[in-house]
Amino acid sequence: MVSRFSFAVVFVVLLLYQELQFIKAQSWIRAGYWYSGTGFPVSDINSSLFTHLICAFAEVNPSTYELSITPDDEKSFSSFTNTVKKKNLSISTLLSIGGSAANSTVFKLMASNVSSRKPFIESSIRIARLYGFEGLDLAWVSANTSSEMSNMGNLFEEWRKSAKSEVAENSSSSELILTASVKFRPSMDFTSYPVESIRSNLNWVHVLPYDNTTFPRRNSTASHAALFDPSSTVNIDDGIKEWIGSGIAANKVVLGLPFYGYAWTLKNPNDSASITFTGPAITSGGDMSYKDIKAYIKRNGASVKYNSTYEVNYCTVGSTWIGFDDVQVVTIKVAYAREKNLLGYAVWQVADDDNWVLSAAAAGKFNYIYRDSWPSRDRDTSELFQGNAPDLQVLSFDDIELATGRFSIENKLGEDFGMARIFSKDEFEVNTRRIVGTYGYVSPEYARNGFYSTKSDVYSFGVLLLQIISGKRMACLYGEHENLILTEYAYELWNEGKGMEFADPFLNDTNYVGKILRCIQIALLCVQEDANDRPSVMEISSMLKKDTALAIPKRPAFSRNQVVQNSNGHTMQHERWSINEATISEVHGR
Repeated sequence: MVSRFSFAVVFVVLLLYQELQFIKAQSWIRAGYWYSGTGFPVSDINSSLFTHLICAFAEVNPSTYELSITPDDEKSFSSFTNTVKKKNLSISTLLSIGGSAANSTVFKLMASNVSSRKPFIESSIRIARLYGFEGLDLAWVSANTSSEMSNMGNLFEEWRKSAKSEVAENSSSSELILTASVKFRPSMDFTSYPVESIRSNLNWVHVLPYDNTTFPRRNSTASHAALFDPSSTVNIDDGIKEWIGSGIAANKVVLGLPFYGYAWTLKNPNDSASITFTGPAITSGGDMSYKDIKAYIKRNGASVKYNSTYEVNYCTVGSTWIGFDDVQVVTIKVAYAREKNLLGYAVWQVADDDNWVLSAAAAGKFNYIYRDSWPSRDRDTSELFQGNAPDLQVLSFDDIELATGRFSIENKLGEDFGMARIFSKDEFEVNTRRIVGTYGYVSPEYARNGFYSTKSDVYSFGVLLLQIISGKRMACLYGEHENLILTEYAYELWNEGKGMEFADPFLNDTNYVGKILRCIQIALLCVQEDANDRPSVMEISSMLKKDTALAIPKRPAFSRNQVVQNSNGHTMQHERWSINEATISEVHGR
């Protein structure tokens, strides 16, 4: 029977992992556009599936060049932030300006000189504050000349300066987020986006890699947002590589995901993913929301197929071919964005989803959609933890395989959990004859004397916790001179007030600095030399759950320069111990 101690260790690991995953997720953007033209109620948005929601679109007044919101949109725009925060208090909202239907001439004139840009900038910041938006998104998608791109760069620079000045005058507000929606690649036929200005002045860009293959340009069906295309450079992968190659950091790129597809009328019905067509089908332009595509498939009893060459889902009904992104492809594209270290994704648009299936899949919560079909599993879990456990996410084997790169050894973080073993009900310590385990995970009392107790597993847990926080391996040396083991490296940075330099960059979120530093301090308490100084498992659990004061950790075991008192009162340097030493401990009763 598994002991309560072993269960407690596992529970604390899961609790901590869930907490750090939550913090890490905060830097991963899950954005969604809401377009007022659909008539979809703002109150119906499942905002819990997003970190950012973008309200689209505000306009530019052709006479004054100030930001303008139509009377029809006034009510929904002014209440947008308050409405979506009712379901997700931590969500951030942005106001998008422009869009594909915007008057290109007005945008061109507005951006042409300082005097016309100024009223636009000032009014956009004023309206954003008035309606509670935390950021602004420029969707000037018609810009395609060198002068327009140059003026766009000037606009971004002046926009950022004004945003900074506004905060300087009103320190109670956070600086506005500034973003832009851009085409799938930075270069065009005769010009390119103002990369340097984007890099210096925008928080990120929404790369819109869809509508890249439309029927006036090609006479064969193809994905309008193909992830790959071996016969063309018109695909997401090539576009993202070009953006990063231009000088835009990957963590400033948010990948656009289309929640719609296109229907074509085939000349000769075929199940291929790229075949000849005669024109759009079903709608005048062929475009269909994901919701409508799924309804069409259900009505006609069609089967959804998958093409791995382009990474696209499609179906054929008679002479009609529909290409779109279903759950499978959306999941693959999000995994691609993570693999490329992008900042996140932005869906166009939330109203096109079908019962939030795609949004949930993108957010990594697809399993929750079927929670109602697992009543017995939910009930058993609830009884086991008596309602006090955190709501841990269910991960399938496929999820884990994808996240680990098919269990690649290169992605392996820990080696094992050191000396973990199951105690019987009344055991608290044990002496053992055999030294086994992984270098760095073994407690000093075990490595030197073969003495093992529950505090040995606490030491191993502390090492594991530092690995989770840093994403670093125990087998390497760190520091300026590369002479510090992971635990001592963590201690040095923490002791110098540089704890966040130890944390994985993915955890670098200003909202959670305190929690991360607290976890580092807890880990350092666990890896202290003296077992009596280390907290118990129950104390660790309490430290993670509550904001109680923490003790100041001493220098970790096995540190290079650790000085301790021996039994005669003299100081001595600790030696470095290898767990490969063949020491044998005496067996005796407690």
